[in-house]
Amino acid sequence: MYRKGFVRLQRGMEALCTLAFVAIFGISLLGIVMRYVFSMPLVWTDELAMVLLLWVVLLTDGLLLSDREQVRFDVVYDLCGPRGRRGIGLLASLAIGVTFLVSLPTIYDYVAFLWRERTSVLDWRLDAVFSCFVVYWVAVIVRAVIQFWQLLRPDWRERVADDAPEENSNILG
Repeated sequence: MYRKGFVRLQRGMEALCTLAFVAIFGISLLGIVMRYVFSMPLVWTDELAMVLLLWVVLLTDGLLLSDREQVRFDVVYDLCGPRGRRGIGLLASLAIGVTFLVSLPTIYDYVAFLWRERTSVLDWRLDAVFSCFVVYWVAVIVRAVIQFWQLLRPDWRERVADDAPEENSNILG
């Protein structure tokens, strides 16, 4: 039951990020057409496109991409057997999780501090603009904890198996 709800939530997030990416393209195109065809530049288009891009990149990476879809340097990992892969995975998830967890208060404090500043054109508070960074930071910590826990479980071999990435793993594929 929870899995079904989680899949629906994930599909909704995928659709939302896809629409935001389409909006970035449309907003950029509108800005170009207004500037170069009509000689009436719209100053807000660049700022809105950048804010949307920031949100799309951080939320997609933090909440949607699976470990197999992440860009990694896994040359050594691929050369190792299951026990070596488990060790690398445990060490990597521990290092990433601890590093992000220790730095989380500083990240949160800085984003909270940004309430004093606003964007130059749309006049949006910067703490709201950069709040997606805190969501991303927490998502990385949660994913590291989950990966660490999965590698400690008795069925850890399934986690390090040589599986190909899932076909059609998103709504575009």
